[in-house]
Amino acid sequence: MSHEVINTVQVRAVAGRSDELGKQLQRIVETLRELPGCESYMVDRCPEDSNRWTVSARWQSEAAMKSHFNCPEVQGFIGLIDSQLANAVDFNSFPIV
Repeated sequence: MSHEVINTVQVRAVAGRSDELGKQLQRIVETLRELPGCESYMVDRCPEDSNRWTVSARWQSEAAMKSHFNCPEVQGFIGLIDSQLANAVDFNSFPIV
């Protein structure tokens, strides 16, 4: 039996580039939310810290989530550091109980 899974990405913007980072995150998410098994993919800015963003995805199964990690678009998260939009990217996942 497969269980739904959530994965999150915490992203911290480089000072002065948070709005630009948010736009780039939205572009990444628009592509990834079309993948098979994706229930939702969202971008939210932290209300307490305007330089921190959370990207979260809900998957029909762990297999669907793992499959999406092989997509080139996921590398866009790592590219945020290379392009100096972000200075930290933290990935997490957990099953929905």
